[in-house]
Amino acid sequence: MLRDRGNIKWTAMMLPEHVQRLKNWQSELKQIKKPAYDEWTLQALEEEVLQAYYSKKEVIVEVWHDKTSRSFTGIIANLNSEKKKLLIQDQDAFSKNHWIDVDCIIHLEILA
Repeated sequence: MLRDRGNIKWTAMMLPEHVQRLKNWQSELKQIKKPAYDEWTLQALEEEVLQAYYSKKEVIVEVWHDKTSRSFTGIIANLNSEKKKLLIQDQDAFSKNHWIDVDCIIHLEILA
Protein backbone atom coordinates (compact mmCIF):
# COMPACT_ATOMS: atom_id res chain seq x y z
CA MET A 1 0.00 0.00 0.00
CA LEU A 2 1.35 3.40 -0.99
CA ARG A 3 1.47 5.88 1.88
CA ASP A 4 1.88 9.35 0.43
CA ARG A 5 2.51 12.23 2.83
CA GLY A 6 1.49 14.97 0.39
CA ASN A 7 3.26 18.30 0.86
CA ILE A 8 4.97 17.19 4.08
CA LYS A 9 7.72 15.34 2.22
CA TRP A 10 8.52 18.36 0.03
CA THR A 11 8.57 21.12 2.65
CA ALA A 12 12.15 20.34 3.67
CA MET A 13 13.28 21.29 0.17
CA MET A 14 11.14 24.45 -0.08
CA LEU A 15 11.94 27.97 0.94
CA PRO A 16 9.91 29.29 3.89
CA GLU A 17 8.29 31.84 1.57
CA HIS A 18 7.01 29.06 -0.64
CA VAL A 19 5.64 27.12 2.32
CA GLN A 20 3.85 30.26 3.57
CA ARG A 21 2.44 30.92 0.10
CA LEU A 22 1.12 27.34 -0.08
CA LYS A 23 -0.58 27.76 3.30
CA ASN A 24 -2.13 31.05 2.15
CA TRP A 25 -3.30 29.45 -1.07
CA GLN A 26 -4.95 26.57 0.81
CA SER A 27 -6.73 29.00 3.15
CA GLU A 28 -7.92 31.04 0.14
CA LEU A 29 -9.48 27.91 -1.34
CA LYS A 30 -11.59 27.48 1.81
CA GLN A 31 -12.91 31.06 1.67
CA ILE A 32 -16.47 31.72 0.55
CA LYS A 33 -18.15 34.91 -0.57
CA LYS A 34 -20.95 36.46 1.43
CA PRO A 35 -24.16 35.34 -0.24
CA ALA A 36 -26.41 37.92 -1.84
CA TYR A 37 -30.01 36.75 -1.75
CA ASP A 38 -32.95 37.92 -3.79
CA GLU A 39 -36.25 39.01 -2.26
CA TRP A 40 -37.89 35.57 -2.51
CA THR A 41 -35.05 33.78 -0.75
CA LEU A 42 -34.98 36.37 2.04
CA GLN A 43 -38.72 36.00 2.56
CA ALA A 44 -38.43 32.19 2.75
CA LEU A 45 -35.55 32.50 5.22
CA GLU A 46 -37.58 34.93 7.34
CA GLU A 47 -40.52 32.50 7.42
CA GLU A 48 -38.23 29.67 8.56
CA VAL A 49 -36.77 31.86 11.33
CA LEU A 50 -40.22 32.88 12.56
CA GLN A 51 -41.49 29.30 12.43
CA ALA A 52 -38.51 28.08 14.45
CA TYR A 53 -38.86 30.94 16.95
CA TYR A 54 -42.56 30.44 17.66
CA SER A 55 -42.41 26.64 17.73
CA LYS A 56 -39.29 26.71 20.01
CA LYS A 57 -37.68 23.90 18.01
CA GLU A 58 -33.96 23.30 17.82
CA VAL A 59 -32.25 24.68 14.71
CA ILE A 60 -28.91 24.50 12.96
CA VAL A 61 -27.90 27.90 11.63
CA GLU A 62 -25.03 28.22 9.16
CA VAL A 63 -23.54 31.72 9.27
CA TRP A 64 -21.02 33.53 7.07
CA HIS A 65 -18.17 34.83 9.25
CA ASP A 66 -14.76 36.14 8.13
CA LYS A 67 -14.92 34.55 4.65
CA THR A 68 -15.81 31.14 6.09
CA SER A 69 -18.96 29.54 7.47
CA ARG A 70 -19.75 28.57 11.05
CA SER A 71 -22.61 26.49 12.38
CA PHE A 72 -24.58 27.05 15.55
CA THR A 73 -27.09 24.64 17.07
CA GLY A 74 -29.75 25.61 19.58
CA ILE A 75 -33.10 27.30 20.07
CA ILE A 76 -33.90 30.79 18.85
CA ALA A 77 -34.48 32.52 22.18
CA ASN A 78 -34.88 36.13 21.06
CA LEU A 79 -35.43 38.17 17.91
CA ASN A 80 -34.33 41.79 17.67
CA SER A 81 -35.83 43.32 14.53
CA GLU A 82 -34.29 46.75 15.10
CA LYS A 83 -30.71 45.45 15.13
CA LYS A 84 -31.54 42.56 12.73
CA LYS A 85 -30.14 39.95 15.11
CA LEU A 86 -31.33 36.73 16.67
CA LEU A 87 -30.20 34.94 19.81
CA ILE A 88 -29.33 31.25 19.60
CA GLN A 89 -29.27 29.52 22.97
CA ASP A 90 -27.33 26.24 23.11
CA GLN A 91 -28.90 23.30 24.88
CA ASP A 92 -25.53 22.21 26.31
CA ALA A 93 -24.73 22.05 29.97
CA PHE A 94 -22.75 25.26 29.46
CA SER A 95 -25.73 27.12 27.93
CA LYS A 96 -23.85 29.47 25.59
CA ASN A 97 -25.69 32.26 23.83
CA HIS A 98 -24.77 33.58 20.37
CA TRP A 99 -26.11 36.77 18.79
CA ILE A 100 -26.24 36.30 15.02
CA ASP A 101 -26.74 38.94 12.34
CA VAL A 102 -29.67 37.98 10.17
CA ASP A 103 -27.85 39.33 7.09
CA CYS A 104 -25.07 36.75 7.57
CA ILE A 105 -27.28 33.65 7.68
CA ILE A 106 -26.46 31.24 4.86
CA HIS A 107 -28.77 28.37 5.77
CA LEU A 108 -31.24 27.49 8.54
CA GLU A 109 -32.47 23.98 9.25
CA ILE A 110 -35.19 23.14 11.75
CA LEU A 111 -34.61 19.86 13.60
CA ALA A 112 -37.64 17.79 14.46
